[in-house]
Amino acid sequence: MKILEVAYKKPSWFLIEGKEGKNVHLTHLEDLVFDEGYAGAEKALNYISGVREMLAQGGGKQKVTVKWDGAPAVFAGTDPEDGKFFVGTKSIFAKNAKLVKDKASLDEYYADTPLHSILGQSFTHLKGLGIKGVLQGDLLFSPLRPPEQTEIDGKSYIAFRPNTITYAVASESDLAKRINQAKLGIVFHTTYTGSSVADMTADFGADISGLNQNPSVWVEDAYYKDYTGHATLTDSENNELTKQVQGIAGQLRKMDKATFDAFLNQPDISAVLNIFMNSRIRGGQSVGEPRAFINGFLEFYKQRMQKEMEKLKGGPESPAAQKRIEKINAMNGFVKENFNTLIGMLEVYRQLISAKLSLISKLNKVEGIGTFLKTPEGYKVTNPEGFVAIGHEGGAVKLNDRLEFNRANFVLDKEW
Repeated sequence: MKILEVAYKKPSWFLIEGKEGKNVHLTHLEDLVFDEGYAGAEKALNYISGVREMLAQGGGKQKVTVKWDGAPAVFAGTDPEDGKFFVGTKSIFAKNAKLVKDKASLDEYYADTPLHSILGQSFTHLKGLGIKGVLQGDLLFSPLRPPEQTEIDGKSYIAFRPNTITYAVASESDLAKRINQAKLGIVFHTTYTGSSVADMTADFGADISGLNQNPSVWVEDAYYKDYTGHATLTDSENNELTKQVQGIAGQLRKMDKATFDAFLNQPDISAVLNIFMNSRIRGGQSVGEPRAFINGFLEFYKQRMQKEMEKLKGGPESPAAQKRIEKINAMNGFVKENFNTLIGMLEVYRQLISAKLSLISKLNKVEGIGTFLKTPEGYKVTNPEGFVAIGHEGGAVKLNDRLEFNRANFVLDKEW
């Protein structure tokens, strides 16, 4: 097996930046419909069209990265205010920032916590890389969770499991030798720049080509590329995806934008839709038939409100309980009034998922490190956690098979 390498520069995985310009959230492509309405659906279409063009032409403007399932997130680099190297977690951006620059600060911030060892090892091994600026990455292995020799389907592998996915490399490969030699494994995906850590802004991608060579650290970036051509769309595949995009665009044109966006002004609906969607994924279900989905959502919403009422001290007659009853009635009324629009919206949502899965199927053709899920019955082959499409104007979305990875992420034991 061989690891993914980068054929052309692709900024990293997702960033929706918060007020501080930090990497704070990663959203699923289809959820743009729930989050942003009509404009979100158009945006999702643009992402799909961009990735389709990239896979058809072997290039194009669209940028895609591989999403590694590493943990925890580690920041490393140079503090622009004093020129000192540091490591840390997302708390480097907190009001009381925690930058580990020496043993004293490590002990002060993280004594008697698991992060003490993780950040201590990170500081020791990453310091020699000569990082310019600040990079964010996800830890793949460390002395606390080192790679292990294992057997999968009768073959010997070096494997490491930072989170849900187990990554495995053939034991006799050159890559396995590099991993065995390393004490720390990390994938960098985001670059930060600014005159101070507090004022830094995030940028997609991490250029690791200028880093110093250090055998004790196995460093990767998140850039996607396909040297073999296995992930290039055939003419028929390209035509089919083009038809899918045109079909979704046609569905959108039939719908009134203002009516489509009405749910965005309805309290709770967007947030609870996402919660309901995740609950279905935990149960191995996707959207399914739109009418059944809407009915299921109304029941889910009702039960959610009823659970809140059960916890109220004043009982069902209290003003707080009556407020929740009013919310249930308001939600039922809204859905009844906008039923056909919601059906159309969910149909767009379903079609976006279908187009996304077609793209993911092709992106997965690239040979890389083996990816498995460890189950009670043994190792099960799985695809990578997913990919990230980066927009031309700064946004980005996650592309993954939610029924495969997200359900595993919800239900598999985190024994480590």
